[in-house]
Amino acid sequence: MTDSTDRPPSETGTPARKPTSRRGYILLATLVVLVIALWSGYWSIARGVVADLFTNVRMAARAEGGEIACTGQNLGGYPFHLELSCQPLSVAGARGERAQVEGFRAVALAYNPWHVILEADSPVAVEGNGLAAGLKAGWTTARASLRLGTSALDRSDVEIVAPVLSLADDTVAGSAALANLHLRRSPDTAEDAEAALRLDALALPGTAAPVDVLANVRLAGGAALLAPGGADPLALLKSEGALTVRDLRLASGGVTLSATGSLWLDAAGRLNGTLPLTVAGAAGLPPLLAPFFPEGSKVPASLAGALAALGQPATLDGGPAVTVPLAFAGGTARVGFIPLGTLPPLR
Repeated sequence: MTDSTDRPPSETGTPARKPTSRRGYILLATLVVLVIALWSGYWSIARGVVADLFTNVRMAARAEGGEIACTGQNLGGYPFHLELSCQPLSVAGARGERAQVEGFRAVALAYNPWHVILEADSPVAVEGNGLAAGLKAGWTTARASLRLGTSALDRSDVEIVAPVLSLADDTVAGSAALANLHLRRSPDTAEDAEAALRLDALALPGTAAPVDVLANVRLAGGAALLAPGGADPLALLKSEGALTVRDLRLASGGVTLSATGSLWLDAAGRLNGTLPLTVAGAAGLPPLLAPFFPEGSKVPASLAGALAALGQPATLDGGPAVTVPLAFAGGTARVGFIPLGTLPPLR
């Protein structure tokens, strides 16, 4: 009797082992090398495009009488990012204004270059263009997110944590706990733009307590501001009903102001439009509004008096309030037929 253990593999029913093929590993390694080579080539081309684009921006600024200086310029980020950095970045305008930020970075994913993140290091110094003493600004973090379209900016989101604005002699001119600004093309009308501003704990000279500010507006024709050449915002405001104020709110201590309406500038740059106000805690309104008006303006005190005399009962955030029909004509603010004061024209 023959022992099965002595039989060849073919006779026991167990398949014979084939030598391990190296062809699959060679193919895989070839594909990996090919992908790396193609990606590296794409990244190098994209890096060149970014470098050319930045050069063109600098040349365009120079052609208009300005200057962009990127000291210590570096363009890297391989393999997944494209990152342009400057230490520092200086920008000069045609009218002599100049700003310099200590450090600047622009970062985009290599596979999504249409979404760019900008970061700036504190501080920034601004001088010229009527600023006799110059200005300085500092912050904890400053970041902007830009979503680019085929020919213009589609959306911009800016966040600055703990911004502080001061004069060159270090006299503080303003500070906040947080500043947010959102700007985008209107989803309803492509020619318009929408902006939303939020300032938490804003402190300005003359304010008795920090002020929280919220504003949501729509500017007719404002999409032109997002185009590469930009536009003059004052020119855009010089059409009736140009600025729609969807929501404006100031709050400080026990005072809250809420307004909606539409505003525009006439040919002389004077404010026109209607901005009905609803106010809770109207007695504290003058110190709340004073920093937002020219020094010595009587509008805040006059408005508080008009609210006390002519205000209609209303509610705001579930509490008692008063409302008045505030209107501007030729720069003069009125409640009904009662003039409150005149604002200087914007040029």
